Amino acid sequence: MAAILNLPEMDSKEFQRWQGLLEKRTGVWLSENRKSFLITSLAQRMRETGFEDYDSYFRSLESGVSSAVEWTNLVDLLTVHETRFFRDQASLQLVQSHIQKLIKKSAAEPSDKPLNVQLWSAGCSTGEEVYSLALLMSELDTSPLTNQGRHFYYGITGIDISFPALAQAREGIYHKRKLATVPSNWLKQYFEELPDDYMQVKNSIRHRTCFVQGNVLELDKAPQQQYDVIYCQNVLIYFQNMRRQHIVTHFVERLSPGGLLVLGPGELNNLTHPLIEKVSTKHCQAYLRAGG
Repeated sequence: MAAILNLPEMDSKEFQRWQGLLEKRTGVWLSENRKSFLITSLAQRMRETGFEDYDSYFRSLESGVSSAVEWTNLVDLLTVHETRFFRDQASLQLVQSHIQKLIKKSAAEPSDKPLNVQLWSAGCSTGEEVYSLALLMSELDTSPLTNQGRHFYYGITGIDISFPALAQAREGIYHKRKLATVPSNWLKQYFEELPDDYMQVKNSIRHRTCFVQGNVLELDKAPQQQYDVIYCQNVLIYFQNMRRQHIVTHFVERLSPGGLLVLGPGELNNLTHPLIEKVSTKHCQAYLRAGG
């Protein structure tokens, strides 16, 4: 097929066709003002695969041996991977404070059994959020003021729909410019130097993480593990409100008693659920599950 020089205009009917396909398969809703973003993404894949019109490319995604692979490549372009280390300080500090309370409560109990803390990062992208949480947990584990001599185990699960993003997350390799917000002493302690100004998260941290491909719309199909913290920021904004409610309901079901749910500010206003109560804080949107 010939290379594409110019794509035709996309009318409303064509846009709605692609809009519907993306929502059906991923739940992500592309608003009208993101039409140019869709066209740009389609143009890139169509140019790389040799398709000359929207219809033939659309049909190629519906059938054929290679359709699943190509759909994965397109979704990677259409899903936003905007993230960075320690992106939302207020939310991360809230998580840190919550885990500190769990550690102190555990230390006061007459038991030699170590505390097992499980965190979940939904929409983890290329891993910066997961590793930010991991660094905070490691600092708590080594702080005598927090653990009072009693160490705890933690694990962090990251879920994302993008296979390429998850592959990068598992490697834990980042250019130094992406690590500007990581304290210099933490860079020395938790990262290894690589050539060409890259650094890699050390195995001691990476082994505490697990990255899983999945869609937050299909949480009912995931293993029924309970989490002490579910961290989901800047993900729900890409879904329509009804789907947001559906996702959060499943989040609540996965929270341990007393568990903390952290959302992005304004992602789901007027959230009500009989099992959770809003945390009183000005700078982030968070909820505690009853029973802690």
